[in-house]
Amino acid sequence: MENVKLSERVPVGAFYRTNIEAVEDVRSRYFIALSIPAFLLIMIGIGTWESLAFHARSATSFHQYEHYLGALNKIQEGQSSATQDLQEFANQTAKSRTNSSGQYISHFEKKMAYNQPLNTALSNLLHGNNGNIPLIRGQLKAAAHHYQEIEKQYFSYAQWFLSGGGALIFLSLIYVWFGILQPIGKQSRERALALARAGEFNEDVINTSRVIIMVIDANGNVVLVNHYFQTLLQWPRTQIVGHPLLNRLFLPQDHASILALLDVGNPEQIQELPILNSAGNQLIMAWTVTPVRDVTGEELLRVAMGVDVTERAAAEHAQQIALLKAQSLSDRLQDEAQQAAELHTAFLGPEQISLPGLSGIAASITSSEVGGDYLDCYTTKETSVLVLGDVSGHGLAAGSIVAVAKTVINQLRADGIGRPDQVLRQLNNAILNTAQGLRLMTMICAAVDFRHGILYIANAGQQFPYLQKPDGQWEMLEIGGLPLGQELDLDISTSEFDMPLGSRLILISDGWVEENAPDGTPFGYERLEQALEDFSTLGDTQLRDALIARLIAFCERDTFDDDLSIIVVHHNERYPAVSEWRPEQPLEIIRISQDYYANKTISPRLSRQHIVLFAEHEWQNLLPRMSQDGIRRILIPGNPFLQAMGWDNLLNAHKEIDNELSLYLHIDTPLQLPITTSTDKVGVISSLASWLAETDVRDDWIDVCTLVADELLENALYAAPRDARGQAIYSKSVDRILNEDEHISLHMGRRNNILAVQMRDNWGTLTPSTLLQRLGAHIQGHGLIADQGGGGLYLLWRFSDYMQIRVFPGRETRATLFFDLDHPPHEDHYPAFQFLYHSDICEVNHDYL
Repeated sequence: MENVKLSERVPVGAFYRTNIEAVEDVRSRYFIALSIPAFLLIMIGIGTWESLAFHARSATSFHQYEHYLGALNKIQEGQSSATQDLQEFANQTAKSRTNSSGQYISHFEKKMAYNQPLNTALSNLLHGNNGNIPLIRGQLKAAAHHYQEIEKQYFSYAQWFLSGGGALIFLSLIYVWFGILQPIGKQSRERALALARAGEFNEDVINTSRVIIMVIDANGNVVLVNHYFQTLLQWPRTQIVGHPLLNRLFLPQDHASILALLDVGNPEQIQELPILNSAGNQLIMAWTVTPVRDVTGEELLRVAMGVDVTERAAAEHAQQIALLKAQSLSDRLQDEAQQAAELHTAFLGPEQISLPGLSGIAASITSSEVGGDYLDCYTTKETSVLVLGDVSGHGLAAGSIVAVAKTVINQLRADGIGRPDQVLRQLNNAILNTAQGLRLMTMICAAVDFRHGILYIANAGQQFPYLQKPDGQWEMLEIGGLPLGQELDLDISTSEFDMPLGSRLILISDGWVEENAPDGTPFGYERLEQALEDFSTLGDTQLRDALIARLIAFCERDTFDDDLSIIVVHHNERYPAVSEWRPEQPLEIIRISQDYYANKTISPRLSRQHIVLFAEHEWQNLLPRMSQDGIRRILIPGNPFLQAMGWDNLLNAHKEIDNELSLYLHIDTPLQLPITTSTDKVGVISSLASWLAETDVRDDWIDVCTLVADELLENALYAAPRDARGQAIYSKSVDRILNEDEHISLHMGRRNNILAVQMRDNWGTLTPSTLLQRLGAHIQGHGLIADQGGGGLYLLWRFSDYMQIRVFPGRETRATLFFDLDHPPHEDHYPAFQFLYHSDICEVNHDYL
């Protein structure tokens, strides 16, 4: 689009407006010149006419009174017939007194009309008494003399108007000639010369400029085109001038746009529209329209000007094509980068860490599409292993090294290798063989012996870890080493530390201390350690979030120059060693009372799968501590409902079984409702409600059971499916179809007053620490845990009379809720529950897998 206004480049409209203004100016000056003498002539004529009219009226009155005097003389001589004229005078006087006709009466006439002696003498005379004739004669002579003087006066007025007015008209004509007409003539000649020169200039501009110019009249006909119009479009003037604008020059689909542009008449508006040349080819023109109006504002003409932008439009089109190709390439690269980022994310370990003896969180914030940080965790027979590494650089190259590290870790997991020095040594050789020394990787590996509470750490150039003891004090573990990928068979040593129950370990990448404030000051170890001290009492998730918030506040931005990774874990329970257990010697149930637990510390060496807490009163207040200690089996002795279910069966719930409904309800074929898509949920719940109604279950219990079934199925469909990092795979707002190897089903059964609803899925992702943390959070009044929820689990527990969850990690979850139909539904109690977690570490009666 043209940046310069066409109306300024070619001022055709201004030229037309100047001509019109010149004509209007001359016209207005001539009007003024003629109006002055005309006005004087009118005024003189009016004055003369009025003077002569009053002169004639006065002459008439003079002659009338002379006539009355003659009549009076005749009466005095004895001619009685003359009284008729005096009677007329008497009537006129009386009429003047009443003025019934509303005519103007002069002061003199009024004086005579109200002259009582005159009226009396006149009345006596008319009745034959001639004694007052002298009085009457004197008044008539005075009246005649009065009107004779007025007659002379008005005649002199008329003479003055004629002589003086003639002089004024003569003077005004002199003024008009010398003061107006001669200057007008001079200015008109000068302006005509200027307009002629401007016309020649504008004609030169119009005909030499490389701009199409068309002048259109009010009817839409073309009245003028310039030479460039003919040169560019090759149209004969006879086919365009005098014809409608839209006849030949524009495509039918553009007529509305052309008319709209003409109607707006805004020189600021520029619109690109094609015009046709004589051969029918299109040229892209940038059009603008300038209206030409007279001094009253009425539009006379419209000047349309267009600049040929065909080549530029073609260039823009080519550029657009190039941009589309570039965008397509960018989208493809972006898609590949996104896939690489998703692959890198899949390489990372779970965000929620739940290992034997350890629980916590992990997080990684990448500074580019594909990060270079790597973190993971796994378990061997004796240790829970944590790794955190950082590849030099970012992007796809760094991501490829992360893929190598993930492959090695998977092999180490399969081989059961967990010693930190062995882990780092194998990683070093694999990275060196892959990158040939072009890429290095710093890494720290920590392994916790969950039997005895011993921490083993090996470091290859990564940041020092921090260990928080149960008393809350932090200690930096200064363990150094060279980065991986420099030399074959790198010498790596392992350091050993005591890790009491309740200790917390933090592993971080170098980005935490190297990020800079706007002034270039690094965050550094001192600020990191101060933050750890400030947030030492927070939970793992809250500690991670608080550290990130502190770093963001220091850097004054929420994006970082380097990747940031962190692992925060608690050592909260201990497990027996595999070598300390034999299948032929089953572990005994460990029964502890509520009072004992409230006042004693449970040994970390005791398997939580075999500890049963016998609850009594207000036991729910112990849930936060149970969450820390990992106590996940709670039974209430003497509870009639639990006794009816089978007390011994509840105590031995840690033993692996295939069918809880068969064990507790003594039925072999419970109602089973499988799920294949998320849309099946409505039908399954409807079938459940029908089955409950057929078995004479009360409506209030039907409402509770359908609510419970809905929550169980929702968890199985959306909460249970998780990736390697522990992130939910599916969003609740999306309908989903189950995979071929995915199984979800709802089971129901009833025996007398005992009703059971069970949900099964083959994900096995729910952990004891997750359940305990969420129940404890509600008891403490914290409600939902940030980014985790948990309200559904809490409500399921409170609605039931007993809840049992059995999980085979990565294989199956069975959540079963039992209800006592002899009582109405209520949620004002805290029922017993047991979480049986059959991990790959033998806790009950099955070997390490």
